[in-house]
Amino acid sequence: MADFYPSIVPVPLESLPSNEVLLKVMVPLLEESESWPLGKVVTDTKRNVNVQTFSRKKTPKDAAMWHGRVSDHPKDTVGGFEPFWNGVGVDHTINEKEYIYEVNRCKPLKLYSDDREIWMVHYALSPPTSHRQFTFLITTHLETNSETGLRTGYVMSIPVDTSSDPELKQQEYTATKGAYSAIERVKEMPDESVNWRMITTSTPGGWVPQFLAELSIPGQIAKDVSHFLAWLEKNPTGMRADKLVRMGLES
Repeated sequence: MADFYPSIVPVPLESLPSNEVLLKVMVPLLEESESWPLGKVVTDTKRNVNVQTFSRKKTPKDAAMWHGRVSDHPKDTVGGFEPFWNGVGVDHTINEKEYIYEVNRCKPLKLYSDDREIWMVHYALSPPTSHRQFTFLITTHLETNSETGLRTGYVMSIPVDTSSDPELKQQEYTATKGAYSAIERVKEMPDESVNWRMITTSTPGGWVPQFLAELSIPGQIAKDVSHFLAWLEKNPTGMRADKLVRMGLES
């Protein structure tokens, strides 16, 4: 698995990389994105947040371009690292269903551990675009700097090919199949603000030309920041109300 590289090509179940390999390969790629060519700045005027987009053209390793965004969030607007990480890094896919409006269904296919799961999501898109479904491995990693005590969390996703497991494949939604790889980093800063950086490479599948899909990605991933912040305002602990009730923290 030393030659693993994240892309839009689904990885067979039997070849899925370990969490350690994902970290070793995807974190340097995320850090490299700090030098990628910058794109537009998308401003959320309601929350006074600027989202800087950026991208990298395909290399010989890539099947599609990489796109990314980065934004900074003061503690007094998001509550600091813990609620932000709860929202992004804990129950990631279930939470996304609440703030990414096109996602109308999601379901776990296989749960290896709390930080390693296979999920599928269904996107209900407006005609004439057909609905989409994505099946992916999602892993999380949270670490604390031993010197500063500052925390950094990662969420990594890669597409999965379930063909070798008929039972899993049968559970997948019936829709045009897309694929993506992504890594998100939630970083606690010395002033207690949060830096949120993500990169992704994706394809919607079907008949949508890849070059058209590429044009829309920067705007889409920038809007996700505003959608998440609106969700966090309604869920200030970073946990959904139904989860708080189950934990006995809210009646």
